[in-house]
Amino acid sequence: MNGTLLRAGWGRVAIGGLLILLPAMMSCAKENPQALFIFDAMAMTNQTQCSVTAGQSGQMIRPYGVLDLAVTNQYWLYPRFQNMLEPSTRVTGQSGSNLSPETHFLSVQGARVFVDMGEFQPVNSDTNRVKQIASQYMVEGVHSFVAAGVEPGEQGVVAVQAIRPDLGNIFDTKMQALVKKSGVTAPAVWVTVYVTLEAQTQDRYVIHSNEFAFPVQLCWGCLVLPFFEQTPQNWPCYPGQDEAIPCAACPKMAAHPEACPNCY
Repeated sequence: MNGTLLRAGWGRVAIGGLLILLPAMMSCAKENPQALFIFDAMAMTNQTQCSVTAGQSGQMIRPYGVLDLAVTNQYWLYPRFQNMLEPSTRVTGQSGSNLSPETHFLSVQGARVFVDMGEFQPVNSDTNRVKQIASQYMVEGVHSFVAAGVEPGEQGVVAVQAIRPDLGNIFDTKMQALVKKSGVTAPAVWVTVYVTLEAQTQDRYVIHSNEFAFPVQLCWGCLVLPFFEQTPQNWPCYPGQDEAIPCAACPKMAAHPEACPNCY
């Protein structure tokens, strides 16, 4: 009799311990960065109608970006990610009769961007304002809000302003100085953007993704077609980013119309 009671007591202790450990075991997966994984960057083109639709996955992928500073001072990045969490029913083993609300839906709410400025890192002669902006991107990171919801095991895409106008203007100034100093008409400088996404589960666990590295080539006038097109076939979603604009349209679209080539 006493042995039976003793075993029952130990059983209650074991069950109690398991109930204490179970939330911790479940939360470990949610707090693991691999619960939200960025695969690559989706190409925003006319084929996607220059928009992101609900549940859309990457149709075309960009291995790197191109930013023509003669045309624009900002770059938009579209990270493609996946919710790596399993459905709650699969984790807990619950059936339909005792099913609790699904908590592994992710609400992607933020992005933090770091930028390796490469050759365009600040120098002693730069103003304090330039050094302050550069420090934010290189050391502290710049946070922006994004919006996406994704089910367990599903993919999604968000828009992140990877290079904002404040940093783009610094690149613009440094690129013009490089053109003047080197005499090269179409210089190219590589920088690298690092993006981390932040999300929440429905029970408010915060999740951070892996850090996704994306190289961007900065150039001056490289995304302007040097010849005249009577009827342009395709227009880029973002003039000055990744895809070329017609020569005739350059003076109207470019941040520096004086850099536009003569159409022939």
